[in-house]
Amino acid sequence: MPSNAATQAAESYFGAMIDAVQPWVPSIARLFTPASSPTRRVVDATVEELASTALQREGSQLVGAGFVAAPGVLSDARWHMAWWQGAKAERLLTDGEDAAGEAYARREWFVRPLEEGIPHLTGPYVDFLCTDEYTVTVTLPVVVAGRNVGVVGADVLAATLERGLGPRLRDVSPKAALLNSHGRVIVSADPLVAAGTLLREGTGERIASDFLGLSVVVPAA
Repeated sequence: MPSNAATQAAESYFGAMIDAVQPWVPSIARLFTPASSPTRRVVDATVEELASTALQREGSQLVGAGFVAAPGVLSDARWHMAWWQGAKAERLLTDGEDAAGEAYARREWFVRPLEEGIPHLTGPYVDFLCTDEYTVTVTLPVVVAGRNVGVVGADVLAATLERGLGPRLRDVSPKAALLNSHGRVIVSADPLVAAGTLLREGTGERIASDFLGLSVVVPAA
């Protein structure tokens, strides 16, 4: 199987994650108007139903999903993370909302989609806010009347991606790897190449994708 088929498999996988949360954008956007801002409770009521449905859908491989508000857009909090996790769709509780807000406001998964106005893939990274495991996050911006109000997104564990995409990569080569836009390994067919490893430019044949900056590289023998 040519390496572009493995790239297409990755596009399909992450495209399905985007499709799972894209319909949330108008639902959440309707909570915000130029004249008023919702409370945390109003946001949570909407997002909990959306996230729980996505996490508990049969066959779902998502480990987390929700909405993260931009600073200052809610009426009763500067920061807010409406996020649910696991097959039981349990609410993520953060210690010290101000500290957590300052942390997520600097994270790539939060900053990049708001800066670029398009879906973004972040990871793999150790998600200290949510899973405490190697995680990949897909996020989309929520914009209301030209104002960024936050991001919707979903998490998948790197271990889950390895089971789903690893066989496709091994069909290409026992050394093939799927890379993110920074050239870091998301999944590798080689068990000695860990998730998060940075592969230098010029390392073997690389098949790039216009979708989320993904690429598949086959290192030279």
